[in-house]
Parts: sequence; C-alpha cells; structure tokens
Amino acid sequence: MLGTTLRGRYKIIRNLGRGGFSETYVAEDLDLPGTPVCVVKRLKPYLNDPLAWQAAIRFFNKEAEALYKLGNHEQIPRLLAHFEENQEFYLVQEFVNGNDLSRELSSGKRWSEDEVIDFLHDVLEVLEFVHQQNVIHRDIKPANLIRRAADGKIVLIDFGAVKEINTLVVTPQGNTTLAIGTPGYMPSEQNSGHPKFSSDIYAIGMTAIQALTGMLSVQLPKDPNTHETIWRDRVQISPQLADVLDKMIRYDFRQRYQSTSEVLHAVNSLRKVKNKSDKKPTLYIGLGVGVAVVAIAVILLTRPEIKQIFVPGPSPEIVNSSEFETYENPEYRIKLEYPKNWTRQDLGSFGDVVTFLAPQTQNNSFQAELHIEVISLPSKMTLPEYTTSRINEIIQNLPGARIIDSRPTKLADLPAHEVVYSGKEGQIMLTRKAIWMLKDRQAYILTYTAQESQYEEFLSTAQKTIDSFEIN
Repeated sequence: MLGTTLRGRYKIIRNLGRGGFSETYVAEDLDLPGTPVCVVKRLKPYLNDPLAWQAAIRFFNKEAEALYKLGNHEQIPRLLAHFEENQEFYLVQEFVNGNDLSRELSSGKRWSEDEVIDFLHDVLEVLEFVHQQNVIHRDIKPANLIRRAADGKIVLIDFGAVKEINTLVVTPQGNTTLAIGTPGYMPSEQNSGHPKFSSDIYAIGMTAIQALTGMLSVQLPKDPNTHETIWRDRVQISPQLADVLDKMIRYDFRQRYQSTSEVLHAVNSLRKVKNKSDKKPTLYIGLGVGVAVVAIAVILLTRPEIKQIFVPGPSPEIVNSSEFETYENPEYRIKLEYPKNWTRQDLGSFGDVVTFLAPQTQNNSFQAELHIEVISLPSKMTLPEYTTSRINEIIQNLPGARIIDSRPTKLADLPAHEVVYSGKEGQIMLTRKAIWMLKDRQAYILTYTAQESQYEEFLSTAQKTIDSFEIN
C-alpha cells in the first residue's frame, strides 16, 4: 500500500498498524492545500458467503454514519470519507498527533489521585456526548485513548467498524457477530453479547484503576463469591474516589452508575480547586531546578571523558543477548525478548498486540518490523485448516504474492507453521516471514517484514525474538 493513492486523493505514506483483516496508514490528502495528513483504515474481510458480504457492507455503512455524527465533538476524530474499492472498505479520519495511554501506563509510573480525577472528568465528558448519540463504544481501553500533544486532552478513537465486520459469522438463522471488546476492560454482560451504556463506564473505571495501581485488570484478583475486582488494598487514595470507582466497575451492571452524567456529577464533587498562590513557588522552584540542570549539563558535556558517554553513536545492526529486554503482556499471556534498539509500539486494537520497529537506515524506504497478532477464531480449527485459510488470504490480498517457503515448525514449544513470502505494497517489494500457531481457539501470529533488499539484514535479530516467544 505504501505509495498508493486511493481515489486519486489519499496518498499512503506510512504504516500505523495491522491486524488479521485490517491495516491502518497515515496518508496525505492531495486535494487540500499543504497536503495535510489523515488516517486511512483499510478493511479486508475474507468472506466467501454472499449473505455475509452484504451484512459486512451494511455494518460498514452503519458505522460510517455513526462516526460522521460523532465527529462533531472536538475530542473524537472527524470522519473525512468512507468508500468501497475492489471489495475492500476504507475509512478516512482526522489524524491525531499524540500518544495513546497504553504507553503512559506501561512505563510503570502510577498516576496520582488528582491525575486520575482529571482523567475521569476529561474522558467522561467525551463519553457523555457519545452516549447522547445512542452509541456504545464497546472497546474503551488505554490503547484507544490518545493524549493529544497540542493540549493534553484525551481523544477517543476506534469505534468498532473493523471489529464488527471481522467478527461477522453466518448462522442458519442469519448474520450475527461475536462479542466485541477487550478482556479486562469488558464486563460480563458485554462478553455475552449484550453491551449497555454502563459497559463503557466499567471500562473507564478499570482504566483508572490500572493508572492508580500500575497493574492490568487481569492481574487483579476477583472475589470468588461476588466476582468483584479487589484493588483498594493496593493504593492509598481517598475513600470518596475509591467509592466512585467501585461503583463504576460493579460486576452486576444494575449496581453501576447508569449514565455518564451521573458519574460526572460524582467526579466533579471530587475535583479540587487549586489555589493560584500555591503555583507561584512551584514555578520559581522549577525555574531554579531547570537552570541548575542546564548548568550541570553544560559542565559535563564540556569534559571530554563525560562527553563520550552522553553523545550517542550509530545504532549497531546486530545486537547480542545482553541488548534485549523483556516484553510481557498479561492480557494475552505472552512474553518475549526484543532488541533494545528496536522501537516498541503497543497497538491494542482488534487483532493487533505490538509491533517492534528496526532501526531506520538510509537505504530503506520501509522500516523493517516484527508484528504480533492474537486473533480469536469464530470456530474450532485445526492448524492445517488455518494454514490453508491464511495462505489463501495472502495470495488473494497481496499484489504479486509469491510463496517462497512453507513448512511446519514450532512456536513456544507447540506445533506451528512458517511461511516466507514476498509481494508489493505500492512500489515497494517486501519479504515477510510469518509463523503462526493455535491455542485455546486463538491464533498467535508473528510476522517479520522487511524491504526485499534488506530482509537478511535484520532476520537473525528478528528470529531471536521469535525464538524467545512464550505463552503462559
């Protein structure tokens, strides 16, 4: 897709992420002055049944209508276009410059009580607007909350068109979808396919508790009798805030806040008005510390023996075992070792888990990457059945696809299959090595992708990461 121009207007310039049936890109809008960037979401449903395809079109148009209405809020990306081309769906949305909260929360830093209260107020105001449009988000989690760089406000993204179509299955009674959401942020009624407005309130409450405790919800114990999440003993906060959060995440949806306005009222009563006079000493102290830090830095950097430490050199292309660090995702029960000089991107959208980007070099227009997906299967499948389906998908959806190698292997000490293949994205020829295995009706897929001319350069490093992959 890189270099491709859709509808003669949207030129794809960068990858943002990919899942089993969808890809997200940054594009330039060639029709507008200055060619501003936007986000293009490409959906590639693999649906053989004509009825399922008609249902997919219906879901897509319905979701586009909802996104168009929701884009009237300044903390929701505007829908700029939606269209179908070559049996693929495209959504074009406003680009939001910022980082999603999964990065903030994965750093190990716990938020203060005031930070959590401000977060709740900010995101609940957006959600109140969403619910007023009679829309349930269904997948609120840190990865779908972006802190906008310009003003620090929370922007709510990913309203589920891709999820709904990708989980489409056909039954004798008609077309239906599986439950949408992410384990840990999805309450019981939503997991059974019956989301409510209070389901979104539950997800925000669990996100706030994660920010306070530094722990994913799946790591927190549950009361065996009531099924309630046990978390209050891990933090020291006011009983008032703890009570509000407890009511947001009640196991029984009837015991939760029933509307966002009700939660907002409770949160607003907790907000503290800071005395302006208290800010002045902090400002002066901050300026003093800043001056001191700059002075120390100047002194240190003028000393040659210290300067050698602070001035970075080029990143090595080959890393040894001591230059790897651990990535662990309790939500998907996976763990691996990845090279420290590769950039980690936590994704968290449906199917996507994480991408590791190799160091950028001068000679490549595509940054090599290792991408991990975990996809829930709609029905029980054997590894050969899934392999056949996956290879067919590659051949049908990748221009100029050529299977170079296909063989059985192992991943995390379990039977797996490995495929090496090449194909074009725009004008760039890419080579991919994909390894997948099945466990508990989920497919785990690790895909190393590089420009054809540089495939070997990062292959051994990517293979070390693949070999370290574990499932708990």
